[in-house]
Amino acid sequence: MSIITKILNKFIMLLQLILVVIFIVFEEIIWEGFAKPIYVYIHQLRILQSIEKSLQAVNRYIVLAIFMVLLIGVEVAGLIAGVMAVRGMMIGAILLYALKIPIAAFTFWLFRVTDEKLLSFDWFRWSYEKILALFDWIKSREIYINTIKKAKELKVQIKKYILSIKAKYFTGDNAISRRFKKFYSYIKNIIKKDTD
Repeated sequence: MSIITKILNKFIMLLQLILVVIFIVFEEIIWEGFAKPIYVYIHQLRILQSIEKSLQAVNRYIVLAIFMVLLIGVEVAGLIAGVMAVRGMMIGAILLYALKIPIAAFTFWLFRVTDEKLLSFDWFRWSYEKILALFDWIKSREIYINTIKKAKELKVQIKKYILSIKAKYFTGDNAISRRFKKFYSYIKNIIKKDTD
């Protein structure tokens, strides 16, 4: 095997790893941890159920314009947050990214509600299918499967470790448990005196 082929294979492996890590961060942490609960909450709001009915009557071009403005706004906010993080403005970057998550969840809700109208545009449907194919490709990679497997194993180990610390130091009658209870009682008494 030539040196160029070895370098190319290592580059492809690195590229796959980067794609997998980005995908895992966005799907497993940001989507599952933050955006999905917001999406579920948004979907249950009564006011949005009436908006959902109204959107069914709106022209598909207007729906597309609203969706594209929200999507571009969310992506630009993500890019700005990334630039801020690189420049060392971590608090601002985190706040901006946190602000974009509910808007992204609302944009996802809008897509789910109006997907028939949006997918009626050939270019939009083609783009959507290519994105889904990319996600399927990432999920089919051995590196993705192994990373997810290791992440799940690590999650179980961390949970066991936290439970063992909790069982050892925060249950029953031991010095740390007594100190926390004493501190809790102290704070409770201070609050009680302030409210009386």
